[in-house]
Amino acid sequence: MKKENHKILTPLVSLDTPGKATVDVVILADPDGHEICFVGDEAFRQLSAIDPKGNELLDKAMAADKSAEWFAKHNKQKASV
Repeated sequence: MKKENHKILTPLVSLDTPGKATVDVVILADPDGHEICFVGDEAFRQLSAIDPKGNELLDKAMAADKSAEWFAKHNKQKASV
């Protein structure tokens, strides 16, 4: 990319995720300035794997987020799923 004088927004960097995989990332810009992000395949697949407890954890977090209090305070109705 450097040789062809393409814009590199973020040179190769390793991003740590504590207790999980470290993913290598490079971010380039296309001719219109849009970001193009390249990530290491193996680490990305590890980080994006489905968590079998995901729905349970999300439901628990949503129940504890006190959003019902916020909606009541702002006189708004919480959307139902």
